[in-house]
Parts: sequence; structure tokens; C-alpha cells
Amino acid sequence: MGNKHALGRLAWVIIGLVIIIAIGVGIYITYKPSPSISTTSSSTPTTSSSSATVQPTTNVTITFAGWVSSGAEYEFDMQMVNEFNQEHPGIHVVFTPITSNYYSTLATRLATGTGPSVFYMENTELPRFAAAGYLANLSALADYPGYNLSDFIPNMLKTFYYKGTLYAVPKDWGVLGVYYNKKLLQMAGLPDPPANWNWTTFMYYLATLKAKLPSGYYPMTVTPSWARILAFIHEAGGDWVNQEGTGTPANTTPIYDGLAFWYNLYNKGYAVLASDLSAGWNGGDFALGKVAMVVSGTWTIPVLESNSSQVPPGEWGVQWMPSDAQRGTMMFVVGLAVNSHLSPAQMKAAIEFVAWFTSKNGEFTWVMKGLALPARLSILHNSTYINANPAAAYLAEQYPFAYGWAYNTTNWDAMHTDIHNVVGNLFSGTINLNEAYQEIVNDTNLCLSGQCPTNG
Repeated sequence: MGNKHALGRLAWVIIGLVIIIAIGVGIYITYKPSPSISTTSSSTPTTSSSSATVQPTTNVTITFAGWVSSGAEYEFDMQMVNEFNQEHPGIHVVFTPITSNYYSTLATRLATGTGPSVFYMENTELPRFAAAGYLANLSALADYPGYNLSDFIPNMLKTFYYKGTLYAVPKDWGVLGVYYNKKLLQMAGLPDPPANWNWTTFMYYLATLKAKLPSGYYPMTVTPSWARILAFIHEAGGDWVNQEGTGTPANTTPIYDGLAFWYNLYNKGYAVLASDLSAGWNGGDFALGKVAMVVSGTWTIPVLESNSSQVPPGEWGVQWMPSDAQRGTMMFVVGLAVNSHLSPAQMKAAIEFVAWFTSKNGEFTWVMKGLALPARLSILHNSTYINANPAAAYLAEQYPFAYGWAYNTTNWDAMHTDIHNVVGNLFSGTINLNEAYQEIVNDTNLCLSGQCPTNG
């Protein structure tokens, strides 16, 4: 009997202990704090619009794609991805660059369900990708604590909207400006060009350089590039496509004026074709030290700062584009877009990555690598950025009158290819200036009506 009672008491003790342990576990599970990501205005935006603390995404892998213009860009993309992965242990981003035929490859992969989660997207290409349903709506970024969409350069951000919806956000951009060789200008008795110069002053510089530079030196190089001509069309007070995206503007005279100005630089002997010199492009030819002035983008600056440049530091300068009826230049913007066909967990992770990369801190890290300009005004006007990148920061201040490759059309590629071919025919002598002008106007209207010619 004693043993029986002892066993009974022991059983009750064990049962009691089990109950106590169960209650304790229940209390722990019920009251265990959830891990969270806290943010401030200077850190990574959260994925909630209602609170500055959100549940982290866990155990999600997403892919990130872009083109790679250089080994440095690949390295910088990898650095950004690695930094994000370290800060977000629940998300793993894999960088998968597309090395050739970027947009056609991207479109094929998105159409077949094998596209990347996040990818580079230019405003020129955005309409057709958005119209095809490939891009996620990113309007919710406006509600991310500390993200601040209004910090982006306004005329830049609006180029990533399609039919009122935001489909990408700016990662960086480049802008056209005039690069000049101080030593060659001095040889011709010319001072550094003034900020308020116009087409007349610009031509005076070129005429003087043509008359005074010794043999083997060139006032300028040009390319048969529609992107360069467009800058002068804007300066003449016009545009290529009307606001509705249905055709050319009613007044096409500025198209003729911009085209004639650029073409006559070559036709009248003030400039040689960049392809006639060894580098083959304006910025590269300028870096050889034999060209006095070029119109080129801010991507030229790293070339001039490299060891291969024949123009020593301090012997080159930059100036804003000359004006005519108004100020004008071209901006070339790259944004980040998100695949619309992701799982909810992947979508959340992808937007977190975009928000982090294009946040104030993320974009500052990116542009301080020196490859491109900041799309955020707070960085553009940051003294640390300006002091580290004085030439780029100066050219970027053209943003109020910088025009993007942004037209409300889904067939921009075909239209641009056709017009580029027309310009090529003009520079090769196949057609004359008036014929080129008429073809540009007619072909643009045909392209925008769905009847784009196959040949320029």
C-alpha cells in the first residue's frame, strides 16, 4: 500500500510539473516580442505605411538585374547587394546582370515568368513594359516613413509615371554638358566659357579655335546622335513629340533649328566626327588631349580622372550647355522597377530592396562611387557630395531645364531607331538637311500612328 500511495503522489507531482511547464510555454509564446525593423528618416524605409516598425521579411530570395557598363559598375552593384543582405538577414538578393540585348532579354524573361525581381529601367522603355503588365505599382513608396518621394528631382520622377501610376523610381542619372580643354582654349586666346553663353558665343569659340589651333588639333568632335540633337531642339524652344504622344508638336521649326545647328558644326568644318579619331566617341576623344570642346555626358568625368586620360587634372573644365530661345539639356535617367508577377513575400522583399537602394542613405552610397549623379535633391545639395564631385555636381545643377527621354509612347525603340537612321543618312551625305528634317517629322508621325517605316 505504501508503495502504491508513493507512486500515486509521484504521478500527481509529474502531472503538476507538466501543467506548470505548459502554462509557462504558453505565456512565453503569447508574450514573446516579435522582431522588428525600426527606422528613422535617414535609414531604410519600412514596408508599412502606418508605422515605423514592421515585421521583417524572412527567408526570401530575390534576384536583381541590370546591365554592366564596366567592371567598376559590376563591382559597385555587388557591393550594394552585399550591404543590403548584411542589413536584412531575412532577405537574400542575388545580382544577375544581363550582359547583352538588355531590354529584349528582359522582356522575354518577364513574358515567360523567368524575369528578375528587381531590375534597371530607363524612362524611355518604361511605357511599353508598363503597358504589357510587367511592372509593379510603386505608388505605396509615397507612404514609406522617411522615404520622401518629394526629395527626388521633380521633372525626373515624373518620367517614371505611366498613365498616372508610378512604376519605377530614379536610381541615378547623367546630363549633357560642354567639356573644354583649358590649354587649347588658351592657345587660341580664349578664356573659360561663361555660364550664360548662347549659341552665338558657342560658335564664336569654335570659329576662333578653328582659325588658331595648329594642325592635328580639333575645335570639337560630334556624332550623328539624335540624343545630342534633341538638346539643341529643346534649347530652340521645342520638343520632338507632343505631350499627348500622338505626333510631333504643331510647331516643328525648333526641330529644324536644333538639327541644323548640330549638323552644321560638322558640315561647315567646326567639328570632325568622333568616329574619325581613335576613341570613337566624344568623351574618349576629348580625353586624348587633341580636342578643344565636346558635348558629352557626366559619364565622361571618370574617364578624365583615370590614368589613361591625356588631359591632366586642372587642364579641363565643364560648362553648362549654351542656350538659344531657352536653356536646355538632356538627362538620361536609370530607375529601379519591380516585377509585377512575384509572390507576396517576394514582392515585399523586392520593394524593401528598392526602397533601401533609392533611399537617401542608399543613393548617397551609390553616387559617391562616382559613376552617376544623385536623383535626390538632398544629396545633390549635400556639401560632402559637392566637395567630392565638383564637376559632376556643377553640371547636375542644370536639372531645372533638363529634359528626359520620356514620351508617352510604347514604341519608342522603333521610333528612335528610325530617326537615328535618318540622322545617320544626313551625316553620310545620302540626304540633305531639308530632306532629313522632313523625314524626321513624317516618320515620327507615322511611328506614333503605328506605321513606323522599317528604314530611316
